[in-house]
Amino acid sequence: MKKLVTITAIVFSIFLMSCSVEEEGNSATGNTSEIIHVAYTQLDYEITELINAHRISIGLQALNILNHASYEAISHNQYMVNQGVLSHDHFSERSQNLKEAVHAKKVSENVGYGYASAQSLVNAWLNSEGHRQAIENPIYTDFGISSKKDAIGSDYVTNIFVKL
Repeated sequence: MKKLVTITAIVFSIFLMSCSVEEEGNSATGNTSEIIHVAYTQLDYEITELINAHRISIGLQALNILNHASYEAISHNQYMVNQGVLSHDHFSERSQNLKEAVHAKKVSENVGYGYASAQSLVNAWLNSEGHRQAIENPIYTDFGISSKKDAIGSDYVTNIFVKL
């Protein structure tokens, strides 16, 4: 019985994963006037509020929601749902898209899957060195957020941090 509980705990923890990645570079010189419209979920707003509350609590400025970054996050969530795997696949492309579209100077990304609430996800990110560094990095000015449910009702979440 003890072995079954241990195996169940390991399998469950695999589903409650998250990871972080970062990329820096020069922004493109082109200019875009494209307007991106994004629909946000209640979970997206809750994550945004929790991250900004944490940043303010440690003396940092709140981040603005950047629809272009959320658009990239939405696209990545759909990819992860289709693949059925949490990943940072094609992060360089998302980063480059933001450098070209909004002249981003630095881009970072946190992803997560299977958390029961915004609070549990943000707590997990804050308890992970790499994720916390992205959340607490004072150079970031904006971010994008997206959550997407898979077929079993679990949320994939992508949070993209941007320095403009």
